[in-house]
Amino acid sequence: MDIQNNRFGVKQFMSMIDRGTVRSDYPIQRAGGQWKPLQKSYLIHSLAQSYPIPPLYFLGDKETIEVVKKGKTVEELVTVRSVLDGKQRLTNLYEFIKNEYKLDPATPDVKIDGMEYEMEGKFFEELDEEVQDAILSAGLLCYTIDANTASDEEIEDLFFRMNNGSPLTIQQKAKAHMGVEWATRIQELGNHVLVTELSAFSKTQIVSEGHLTAVIQTMMMMDDSFHYKNVSQKVISEYTETFKEDTERKLLLCEKVKDAMDYLVDVFSSKEKLLLKKVHFPMTLVTALRAKELEIEPEDFRDWVLAFKEAFKPSKKKDGTENTITIIPTNYKDFTGKGTTDRDKAEGRMKEMVRHFEEYAKVHKLIS
Repeated sequence: MDIQNNRFGVKQFMSMIDRGTVRSDYPIQRAGGQWKPLQKSYLIHSLAQSYPIPPLYFLGDKETIEVVKKGKTVEELVTVRSVLDGKQRLTNLYEFIKNEYKLDPATPDVKIDGMEYEMEGKFFEELDEEVQDAILSAGLLCYTIDANTASDEEIEDLFFRMNNGSPLTIQQKAKAHMGVEWATRIQELGNHVLVTELSAFSKTQIVSEGHLTAVIQTMMMMDDSFHYKNVSQKVISEYTETFKEDTERKLLLCEKVKDAMDYLVDVFSSKEKLLLKKVHFPMTLVTALRAKELEIEPEDFRDWVLAFKEAFKPSKKKDGTENTITIIPTNYKDFTGKGTTDRDKAEGRMKEMVRHFEEYAKVHKLIS
């Protein structure tokens, strides 16, 4: 691998991010938002105090971008750097300078040229000019790996080595096991409108990439070639290690997941707070695929959703009595609660949801 080292000032990095020549969306990277407020604040304080911070690592590739020179837009061949290590440092620094958050109240004072300045609880624009200048002029050491001289395997190996002592989640490590190509495919499914706008993943689950876990779990539960003992993150991570060995089957499973997502976008017009929670997400997608196989219209599936939810968690009338609008009972609740990652519980939810849907379809003469 061809590796170059450079030192850029913080102000220069801000400009490079704005121009799009520094990017933080490389497929095997973890999502942003991993650090707590005090962690972010100590990073800013370290720069203001001229303390050294660990170097940043990038994968560099040549791209032609449009730039404005002397009032004219021209094309220019430049090096575009994708962050391999240092995303949290760079994004948190960028967001602070853009006044997107203020420093933690526990941030210590900073001493510059013998003078002390307060930093606690302040936005960047509220800091003394001397402190702002110290942050913007701080130099950041970075190593840039030439993308044309490094294989995907070398990049994945380097990523593991750089994060060997960092608290990556099991799912985040699994992305590197998958490799760049598969991580990209799974991330595309994770960015589907069903996930980003209509599902009920919490902010914490998104940051820890639990939504990607749910996508992979859906594939795993449909994959007859993989015997799983439970649906814990550890087992799902082990499943991702089979992606490179069984490409054709996994591609078909990816297509099925996308088909289910596309179908459900026509079913739900707003956020679905129950069936698209993480624990029910794979089962709902599998049931949607069954509906597609039976050529059930989305509006009919939407009616089933209402009936199933009423059977699973009956609503209450104003006088406190249970609503009995559905005539088709379900024991889906028996497979929820404690131990939801057990194989028996997970498969029980999947089979019972599909069973209930098929019975509903027969009762309402949607199928013969």
